[in-house]
Amino acid sequence: MALAAAYIRTDTGGELPSRDEQRAAITDFAAQSGHRLVAVYEDLDAPGQLLYHRPGIKAAIDNIKEEEDWEVLIVAHPRAISDTDSAVHEFVHKLSLYNNRLESPLRSWDEFLERMKSYRRAMSRK
Repeated sequence: MALAAAYIRTDTGGELPSRDEQRAAITDFAAQSGHRLVAVYEDLDAPGQLLYHRPGIKAAIDNIKEEEDWEVLIVAHPRAISDTDSAVHEFVHKLSLYNNRLESPLRSWDEFLERMKSYRRAMSRK
């Protein structure tokens, strides 16, 4: 059983599911995937552009760098990380460097990795 953390971000525009909806989706996904939730990070009513301006995501990053309390970060939707693909790919890359994973009911770790690698290849060609 992998130790996991949940990350929830809501936005002021209501484009993301509510906190309770995200929590339920994450809890269900964790149970189905055999993950045990040990932490929850939240950024409520937070903008979706810059990762490092949100205390919840910063705390999750600090955990993977220093404490290593969990190995999987679960989000209900990839947009909970960021509204921009480049920020999501940056975050996936950071997780991979520390042997952590990002998972979602909508996208597996392998899919996150493949999209990140494709994005990085495309950027290197520019």
